[in-house]
Amino acid sequence: MVIANLHMSKYLALAEPRLLFAAERICELLAKRGGRPYFVGGCVRDALLNMPVADFDIEVFGLTFGDIQLVLEPEFRFTVQRCRLRNGTSFGVIKISNFSIDISVPREETRIGPKHTDFYVQELGECGVAEAASRRDFTINAIYFDVSNNRVHDPHGGVRDLQSKILRNVGEKFGEDPLRVLRGMQFAARFAMVASDSVIEIANTLTPNELSPERIFCEWRKFMLLGTKPSMGLRFLKDCKWTRFFPEIDALIYCQQDPYRHPEGSVFEHTCLTLDLYAEDKTGVHGDDLAVGFAMLCHDFGKPQTTTVDDRGVHHHGHDAAGIPLARKFLENMRTPKQLVCDVETLVKYHMVVRDIFKKDSDREAAVLRLANDVGRLDRLVRVCRYDGNGRSGCWGPGQYEVQEALWLEETAQKLGVLKNKPTPIILGRDLLAFGLRSSPRFKEILKRCFEAQLDMKFANHGEGLRFLKDILQLT
Repeated sequence: MVIANLHMSKYLALAEPRLLFAAERICELLAKRGGRPYFVGGCVRDALLNMPVADFDIEVFGLTFGDIQLVLEPEFRFTVQRCRLRNGTSFGVIKISNFSIDISVPREETRIGPKHTDFYVQELGECGVAEAASRRDFTINAIYFDVSNNRVHDPHGGVRDLQSKILRNVGEKFGEDPLRVLRGMQFAARFAMVASDSVIEIANTLTPNELSPERIFCEWRKFMLLGTKPSMGLRFLKDCKWTRFFPEIDALIYCQQDPYRHPEGSVFEHTCLTLDLYAEDKTGVHGDDLAVGFAMLCHDFGKPQTTTVDDRGVHHHGHDAAGIPLARKFLENMRTPKQLVCDVETLVKYHMVVRDIFKKDSDREAAVLRLANDVGRLDRLVRVCRYDGNGRSGCWGPGQYEVQEALWLEETAQKLGVLKNKPTPIILGRDLLAFGLRSSPRFKEILKRCFEAQLDMKFANHGEGLRFLKDILQLT
């Protein structure tokens, strides 16, 4: 289907001007040499969704891969990336230096084995758009824009599916690459889309067994950073029966909670709600958002192991501690960067501690100082507590008590200067030297005692710290 009256210029204008100019100039050069360049994939999809276009994929008909390089050499610097497959075939992508622009030629892919590299790839030369689009995963990614003639080619109804928010596969070849299931997860989360019956049916027959952990993490990373409705991504995995490949998540589906505190039902439903709250409140700082996002996914992994029922209701005592090794296993199985694993473990470990501190009759500020020293980034923990408290539905609404705890923690940490960093020791080695002490093993013991006193709020500035130091030196 060719849509001639769908003017893309106003949509593509959402791209950064230099990026758009470079992409259009490349198409102009290729067209002059007899090629037919098309924008395709995510750039067309995002433009039609009125979203900023961050990169361009250009597919060129009518020119060979070598021809394209000769056309571009006078004006653009680029690299050629070759993806070699197990059968000896390969395909190339031209990557424009200093711009997020990839250029390729139409190709046909045929699966010849179980692994994601087991494909036979052949350039298609003078094929039509419909034939080239048939190798793509979802219809929303199979929309082509003819740059020279300002026409949208939509052979598989991707525009209609974008408008209807339906995630539909292009054809039966969808089942040739199991990574497409995880791509479906993150697309469902990013664009709040529901999968078609055909996608669910094919995905049910696939497994991630041949996927590398790095590729799996890449899709989860996009899910966390780009998702606007993560709950729809998790529900997609559930519908595809792919949660069974992530047993820590699968167990949440069947774990019930106290209906008074959690009227939304299972821990899975609660997790979905907390992730949606996180998605609405992302900061744009990737390290922070990934730590908090994965913490929301993992924070209640320990509940299925700690569920008890008595006449007072359903309980999950100790689920925070029980969830730490489960979160670690889930993340390490897809080779999550070590620092991110540590950050998530910390948030899972301490996400219930704030409640205990809030209930204390005294020394609450000192407890916050110690918590900051253990956690390091209380601003992240505040977010976790806030989403956890609000992540419930039904007539009772959010957990006001938990939300109050998060607000108090944020205000207290801000006042103490430890919202985004650990407490800094006030008494240092140079202070001990000023008192005439010589460097010795005692130094470490004395400094530790001073820092412990500082965390207990026995002093709050340098002058008070020096007096405390003087007192303990006189005693020893």
